[in-house]
Amino acid sequence: MVQINIIFLWLMIYSFIGWAYESTLCSITGKKLVNRGFLNGPVCPVYGFGALIIIFCLENIADKNILSLFLSSVVLTCTLEYITSWILETLFHTRWWDYSRYRFQLNGRVCLLGAIVFGLLSVLLLKYIHPFISNFVNKLPVFWLIVLSDTLFLILMIDLFITVKSILSMNHRLAELQQAINNHYHKLKDHLQEHTEDLKENLQEYRQKIGGHLEQNAAKIEQLSTQLKFNERRLLQAFPKMKSIKHKDALEQIQKKWLNRKHKS
Repeated sequence: MVQINIIFLWLMIYSFIGWAYESTLCSITGKKLVNRGFLNGPVCPVYGFGALIIIFCLENIADKNILSLFLSSVVLTCTLEYITSWILETLFHTRWWDYSRYRFQLNGRVCLLGAIVFGLLSVLLLKYIHPFISNFVNKLPVFWLIVLSDTLFLILMIDLFITVKSILSMNHRLAELQQAINNHYHKLKDHLQEHTEDLKENLQEYRQKIGGHLEQNAAKIEQLSTQLKFNERRLLQAFPKMKSIKHKDALEQIQKKWLNRKHKS
């Protein structure tokens, strides 16, 4: 049990380091503070799990060939990133990151630049970072080790519950918004097809006939696009280029409204 607590603390420490790296990089490139994480707290678990995979799989060759260590790290970390992207997309019908604009990439899930960065970070991890972290954690008294790991686990589970609930709520909002958008255009299209000749003869009467329906639907679209919850706004800021697989138009509508609001403020 003590060893499990130690490994969990490694996971949390490297998840925090990954969050700090991602948030700092995105804040600098975006010229604003960004909480770059799937969860609310200062952790990116994919970095934590990536670090554990590197430690358990490659620690034995850390003192041997650096090139072999680098290439092995690239394969492992890119595989993890690809699988993580696919799982999140499958579960939540949303692609949280997309490398399609990069020259060397695979299905937008991994790219050469990221692979090189993760390979270098993995070498640094095994050569310098993990020996220090491992030594620090091993020196903690068993009581505090258990208390700290159990407390962090509880916080992580609460954060995960809140985040998943927020994403499901956002997906429900996107479904409503997508339906409203579809209804809006379908109603307009149907009326145009049915009343093309009437429209030519009496434009004013036509406007009055469908105007109320379109205004009501447009109001619903505006409400669903702008009245976002805190976690929904945080996710939009953390992943500004995320894409919805099922509700593409709805998410683009929200992102457009969100971007316009930020420019005005």
